[in-house]
Amino acid sequence: MNPPRGRIVVLSLLAAAMVGAMVFVLWLSSDDERQSRWTRGETELIVSSFSDVRLELYKSGRNLFDASLLSAVDERQWLPVGNYFLKVESLHGKMYYPVPLIGHPRGSDEPFIITVRSLPAEFPPKVVSHQPHDVFIPSGTFLLGDRLNPREPHFVWLTGYFIGSFEVTNEEFQAFILSPDGYDNDSNWTAAGRQWRSSSTSRASAFLRPPHPAYKRFGQPDQPVAWVNWFEANAYCRWLTRTLGRGKWWHSLPTEAEWEKAARGPDSFDDGVGMAISDAEVPLYNWKKNPDAPVTVVGVTASMSKYLPNKFGLYHVTGNVAEWTQGVIKPFNRNRPYRNDERNHDDTPGLRVVRGGSWYSAATSYLYIPYRDAFQPEHSSQETGFRVVVRRMPSPLP
Repeated sequence: MNPPRGRIVVLSLLAAAMVGAMVFVLWLSSDDERQSRWTRGETELIVSSFSDVRLELYKSGRNLFDASLLSAVDERQWLPVGNYFLKVESLHGKMYYPVPLIGHPRGSDEPFIITVRSLPAEFPPKVVSHQPHDVFIPSGTFLLGDRLNPREPHFVWLTGYFIGSFEVTNEEFQAFILSPDGYDNDSNWTAAGRQWRSSSTSRASAFLRPPHPAYKRFGQPDQPVAWVNWFEANAYCRWLTRTLGRGKWWHSLPTEAEWEKAARGPDSFDDGVGMAISDAEVPLYNWKKNPDAPVTVVGVTASMSKYLPNKFGLYHVTGNVAEWTQGVIKPFNRNRPYRNDERNHDDTPGLRVVRGGSWYSAATSYLYIPYRDAFQPEHSSQETGFRVVVRRMPSPLP
């Protein structure tokens, strides 16, 4: 005997009400747990990845060798305050993602999200074939700013990009000087750069030749180009886009955000290969402030045998030569976060930012990754060079 239709409706409504009540209780429980974790200062890490990759989560240490491997990575997990990084390995290679939860606002209800993407199938072409390839920095969030200033650090998301593992060398810059459509081609220069070039002579170390007394210290082919001003560095990048870019690759000086993310490495260090520079750690950096040294700036070959790169693969983000960035100096903090705006335009007037300190820096404070110096774009010195960022241009529509 079938139950009356009205009884079926009542039973269905009761069942739906019970399910709804259970969901509501579970939601309250989940919300209470989240609130409790936020109160303890924990942050939820959410990782989205392919099935054919190996994921390892590390807690960063004081230096490159001090990181500790944590338990297996879950799609969602809660982490206490700290510096972490995610190591991703696949058949195609290895990538690192920073997870900087130092300086994260306590009680924030925003999770830290990582979306793992594939390594690029193609790397940018090189100016000099025997120089190392650029390194790839995957898209994602990092913590920008000085953590000693509680109002300054804030999260910035960047698309993926390539950056030079070394500063641009004399040999690479000489290719620009000698190219018929290079240094002397007006189309590579901004209007202000053309005006400077028409009335000034370059001091770039790439012009040095062996008889010159400064050649051994600054002018050898694989040493970083020094005495180069911002106009020249910018023109070099524009030349690369026109010649090597071939409509696929856009070259530029790194923005401050791109430079700092790459320089900190996935460990989110405050110095090139660690959190601080003690007396024992000074030999890890080309920093000696010794104008009488027989070789002052360190070239590619010597760097690979005597110095360590960060986990992204960058050498000398601290020391060697300080590095021009693309941007005009402007303040940023949590209330006025960093933006990729007119500060990074070629024609914006103002002082251009230099990062990283150099062999000649007077104190370790100048080597501190968040430290920002700024000079007029025509400024050049024996301690200033640059490295290049390369981005893949969007494919044209069919």
